[in-house]
Amino acid sequence: MRQLDQGLVKAFHAGGHYENFPVASWLLPAAVRPAVVSIYRLARTGDDLADEGDLTINQRLAGLAALRRGLSDSQDQAPNQEGLPRGPDQKGWSDEAISEFEAIGRQARAQLSAHGLNADWGLQLLKAFDYDAQFEPFETWPDVLAYCQCSAIPVGRILLGFFGLHSSPEDPAPRQVDSGMRDQMFFASDSICAGLQLVNFGQDLHQDMGRHRPTLPKSDWPAALTWTSECNASGAEQRRGELLGVEALSSEERLAIARSLVIRGSNQLARGENLPRHLYKNVHPHGLRLALEITLILEGGQTIAKRLLRNPGMAWRRSIRLSRAWLFLSLMNRLPVHFWRLTQPNDR
Repeated sequence: MRQLDQGLVKAFHAGGHYENFPVASWLLPAAVRPAVVSIYRLARTGDDLADEGDLTINQRLAGLAALRRGLSDSQDQAPNQEGLPRGPDQKGWSDEAISEFEAIGRQARAQLSAHGLNADWGLQLLKAFDYDAQFEPFETWPDVLAYCQCSAIPVGRILLGFFGLHSSPEDPAPRQVDSGMRDQMFFASDSICAGLQLVNFGQDLHQDMGRHRPTLPKSDWPAALTWTSECNASGAEQRRGELLGVEALSSEERLAIARSLVIRGSNQLARGENLPRHLYKNVHPHGLRLALEITLILEGGQTIAKRLLRNPGMAWRRSIRLSRAWLFLSLMNRLPVHFWRLTQPNDR
């Protein structure tokens, strides 16, 4: 990526981001870890393309199109939003950068294929990044959840697919368990992923508001907040939005915004709490290992949500990060408790 400015180069380090939740940890079977890392790399790269650095909208979309070509094994740029350019135009990217993005997509596709999965959920994930690249505030809470359907839920469905629970956005056909239990696990997985996304919105509130990327839907905005969006003669290429009125928010309004995001996220996480037990009982082999991995992810999300709800003002100052000490203590203290609960013959 020699032609990119150095600040943006630093942003493109998929696999090196700080994460609150375990990625391809030792809890997962070794055979699955490379596949998880490949999807993580696809997601991190797409996320960076969508909103890091000073790229134009069309540069972001061109980079995402390269990821999509690799993932879908297509030589043609897939369409983005209506009215946006199509075709092979790289919009200032070097051949090296485009090739790297395509390679990341191909690697993810290869891992999906190796586990009997198609690219549908990965392509769904890229739709969220297209939205991020052209950001406009959500109008309503259903719009927020529709975004989660692309931004977060595909990750959980792909992870389940690596363990034999196959589905696609169009055809959620059962492969391993009866349809009733399959649907329960998919619902729980979707709830956890949506919950993590909403908690993350609360966690990064100060950053998102400062970058004029509000994640609270406009239907819940205090009266002081307004959104302005303008285009120059080149249209979407230079479209920019600005959030006005943040400085006029009262302390109570700021706290209410943080609580609104985190409470909804916490409620979604609660809807998925039975997933580890379902996985342990129904997924073979390695159901226990996947159940413990999901348990640790849930524990992380719930911990962040509780901290933010105890002190919602923190969301306006900094992001909560779970330390290595937290992870160590969770592994040593909490995980054995969860293991015992999972392996009991009856729900308690």
